[in-house]
Amino acid sequence: MKWLQGRFKYAWQGVTNGIMKDKSIRFQFIGGLLAFFAAAILRCSVWEWLWILLCVTLVIVAETFNSCIERCVDYISLERDPRAGLIKDMAAAAVMIVCGFAFVSAIVIMVPKLIG
Repeated sequence: MKWLQGRFKYAWQGVTNGIMKDKSIRFQFIGGLLAFFAAAILRCSVWEWLWILLCVTLVIVAETFNSCIERCVDYISLERDPRAGLIKDMAAAAVMIVCGFAFVSAIVIMVPKLIG
């Protein structure tokens, strides 16, 4: 049981370090909180809440992976290398794709509630 508690402790340290020390993760986290706030105001259904939760989770996870990849590349590659830049650009593209999905989902869920 102690082994399992240690795993949660390290994971929680990763979450708190990401939010406190990484501007991009913090920005996405705040965006997620705003999405939850909007969903509460618009009285979203349980299924809409699940879609919003999925989108927020995907965005934060993608941003966390992106930040990890960027830090690994910076750690490994001390010189500017176009291959390193490509790796970092592709990781950022993954975040952009997930954010696009989240944005479209927000439009589909929230715009009808704002109009009607």
